[in-house]
Amino acid sequence: MGLFGFKTACYGQMGFGLRVGGNISRASGNAFGANRMGYQLGGDLIFGLNSKMDIQVEPSYNLTRIRVNDNTASLSGGLSKGTRSLKYLNTPVYLKVNFTRKFSILGGLDFNMLLNDDAYKLNDGTPAFNSRTRIGYALGIDLGALYFRYRQFKKNNKIVDNWDAHIDQYQLGFKVRLF
Repeated sequence: MGLFGFKTACYGQMGFGLRVGGNISRASGNAFGANRMGYQLGGDLIFGLNSKMDIQVEPSYNLTRIRVNDNTASLSGGLSKGTRSLKYLNTPVYLKVNFTRKFSILGGLDFNMLLNDDAYKLNDGTPAFNSRTRIGYALGIDLGALYFRYRQFKKNNKIVDNWDAHIDQYQLGFKVRLF
């Protein structure tokens, strides 16, 4: 606690809120291209540390859409061209710094798990995407009821010798604090 300059007694207050928004995602690997739109629905769990800092956890359902180009369409370990809708359960854990009651910045780790890993198959019939839990990072800004988030995580897939792709996602949405 001393490292962060906390007072001897942390607030220990807890808050809860709901959020809904849209996102634009892009996968940056050899097999991918073009930005696609999706959405996210979730909540906020806020643990007050002191008047200027909180820990905020944002569990949410996230629809991430990415575009697969035709670079691997003819290969046995490849994937046909088209847009893929990847459904995630993600839980970013942020350190939130409050500058005013309506302006905060956030940064932290993003834990996510693909829910529909069996939805897309490679040309040889094996699943195209790995189902294991991934860790990425996320940055954000809260402006009253409006929020902006940037997320990045490495999406391991099985397309042609496990080409890796970073998924970059920009989120914009509305939030309401219930208590």
